[in-house]
Amino acid sequence: MRRLKYWLVGRLLAYGAEIAEVDHRVGSIPVDIYWRKGERQYAIEVRTATLDRASAQEHTASLRAAGLDGVLWLCLPGYWVEHLPALGIADFTPSGVEYRAVQGVVDVEHTSVVSPRREPYELREFIQRWISGEMVWGYRDPMTGGWATVSDWEHHTRTQAAVIARQQQELMNQRTSLAVSRKAVRDKQKQVMKLTTRLERADLTAQEQAETLDEVRRKLADHHRVDNALRNTIRSLESTIGHWQLVTCCAMLLIITFLAGAMIVR
Repeated sequence: MRRLKYWLVGRLLAYGAEIAEVDHRVGSIPVDIYWRKGERQYAIEVRTATLDRASAQEHTASLRAAGLDGVLWLCLPGYWVEHLPALGIADFTPSGVEYRAVQGVVDVEHTSVVSPRREPYELREFIQRWISGEMVWGYRDPMTGGWATVSDWEHHTRTQAAVIARQQQELMNQRTSLAVSRKAVRDKQKQVMKLTTRLERADLTAQEQAETLDEVRRKLADHHRVDNALRNTIRSLESTIGHWQLVTCCAMLLIITFLAGAMIVR
């Protein structure tokens, strides 16, 4: 730890820092390393154990509130590195004097937007670029971030701007399509309402016609009943007339018989 801290102080001073101190205090907050160049003030915190992300974020916020521009965390690789302005150092006791960051650095080497660097990054080179302002930390997405050069962040921003512009155009196209679809749906709804109204009118007309038909059927049934009654009456009258004709014939025959008998008697 002491070796790394003084190694960092040596690199900071060699690359342009005006002040670089070990075990400094920012207000009442102790930090492992403090450095300043012009109006820029930063702290470096070294942790060789597992890092608690919430505590580190709170500590970073406290140092920013105390006037620092930012904090660099040198820690073991882990999920916390992507959520903090941190570098994951695989070996804090290298055989030589070179430290390498295996996590925390992002670039556009293999993708159009920044993504985690695949090869280790020399901590010496990182310090040099950080002091010069060429290496900065930023967010890759709403939750995670990383360290990249300004040019890589510009490329990342341009790519994201192009993606956003394309998505906005797609959204406008979708909105236009949605508006056209909604208009078509409204037209269809109007047609359906008209057809429904016509259907209701047709149903009402059909119902009226059905009622009229039922009335006609009832009248026909009444006429059929009257017709049957008249037919029965006619048949009865015909039968009666036939009977009376037979009676009349018999009566005339009797009268003729009586007259013939009378003439014969005379």
